[in-house]
Amino acid sequence: MSTSACDYRGLKAIARIDQGRRDARSFNLSWRVTDIPEATARSARERTRHRLEQNGWRLTRENVSDRGFRFEHPRTGDKIDVDWYQPTGTYAVTTYAPCGKVPAGFDEYAWQGARWAPE
Repeated sequence: MSTSACDYRGLKAIARIDQGRRDARSFNLSWRVTDIPEATARSARERTRHRLEQNGWRLTRENVSDRGFRFEHPRTGDKIDVDWYQPTGTYAVTTYAPCGKVPAGFDEYAWQGARWAPE
């Protein structure tokens, strides 16, 4: 997982203030597994695609990689890329949230998901 600062653009009518905020971050979370057979990857992609469509996400790009796609949530701007790379059999999922409020004392390195890896 990685985070980056969000720009605060308050008081637009009076002045433009661009500064990073400690209480708001954008998030990227990526994970991948290798040696996934094509049939398994195809099935996983279709289940993911179906679930995203059911929950109101919209397809914005096909073939992000060899065999992948990108969905975006129309209200939040969150994005999900799902890819499968034939040469290595790597199945990868990357998520991006453009800006969100984090709780006081948030530490991205102590976050429980920071050390998670699929088996």
